[in-house]
Amino acid sequence: MRLTAYTDYTLRVLMYLSLRYESGELATIENIATAYDISRNHLMKIVHQMAGAGLLDTVRGRSGGVRLARDPSTISVGMVVRLAENDFALVECFEPGKETCCAISPACNLTRGLRRALDAFMLELDRMTLLDAVSAPTVASELLGIAAPPRRIIPLTSAPGGKPPRD
Repeated sequence: MRLTAYTDYTLRVLMYLSLRYESGELATIENIATAYDISRNHLMKIVHQMAGAGLLDTVRGRSGGVRLARDPSTISVGMVVRLAENDFALVECFEPGKETCCAISPACNLTRGLRRALDAFMLELDRMTLLDAVSAPTVASELLGIAAPPRRIIPLTSAPGGKPPRD
């Protein structure tokens, strides 16, 4: 099984946006294209399709951009692959209307084995979410040039003058 470049790029876009989900920051298509060195035109198609599917929010205008519409832990990789791929016909007889294209199709068991393999492949992708897809978010963010969100510092000692810090 080989996924198309379109599906690969779709997964990359969504993984990039999952790294920015907590901050709520918008990303531009240019940000993503630069991070992955991918054509801006490809990404525009992907963003349009994923927004139409309800996975992305888009904001137009000068300060616009795109972000995930849902928590990355609720978006399965399998769902994304099904949205992006338009053909799961591993062999000709999987294509609608061509079930009997082969001389041995009435006696062929290969079709069943290939369907089971495809089902197992998709089941595994259904188990993985966008959150799971990035094993080291901090490292991935650095590699993609995504700035780390500011850290909140909580003092552990008393404030000057001996008084405890106020909440």
